[in-house]
Amino acid sequence: MGQKQKIREAKKASGDLKVDKTTRAGYDRNNVAEVIKRLKQMAKEDTDRFDKMDLAETLERLEQSERVAATIGAAYDVEMARKRALLRCFVEHGITPPAPETRESAAGFNEGVLVNPSNATASVAAPDATATDATTEVSEVSVDDAKRQLAYSQFEARRKLAVAKETREHNDAMVRELRERGLEAPETGASTATGAD
Repeated sequence: MGQKQKIREAKKASGDLKVDKTTRAGYDRNNVAEVIKRLKQMAKEDTDRFDKMDLAETLERLEQSERVAATIGAAYDVEMARKRALLRCFVEHGITPPAPETRESAAGFNEGVLVNPSNATASVAAPDATATDATTEVSEVSVDDAKRQLAYSQFEARRKLAVAKETREHNDAMVRELRERGLEAPETGASTATGAD
């Protein structure tokens, strides 16, 4: 038995190590556990921060979200225009375009949230009719409505981003197919796709 192995065995016997960090498997298990713990903590902090947002902060984040969504929407439009041009080229030459790749990682997202957008939006109960302070009631509903709009804006941006990424990959595959056959690929939207802000 070597010196390192003796030290390792002594540490294990003394209970100093919960996980054997001297082996790769032990080190990886410990790292994974720490990462999962940190991700859960971050998710809880995000949820708490979202719940504590006031109207001004919610509206500010909604405005930022809509700016990002507009940029993503522009990229989405470019990729769809590029796809139409590429498909038109395939039809003109009587060639069948390659099928888009199916992804298992996005399947859960597509089946759950994309099929039913209400899964991604916050649900808000109707304001209490017995409340005495009308200004508080309106303010709370406004914050809830703004949070709902923020959630929906982020949902739509994520959906369009996912579709745009898949479409871009399919478009690139169609361009490769055309070039392999010695045909010229249309340039519609290709120059603006990389220059989108």
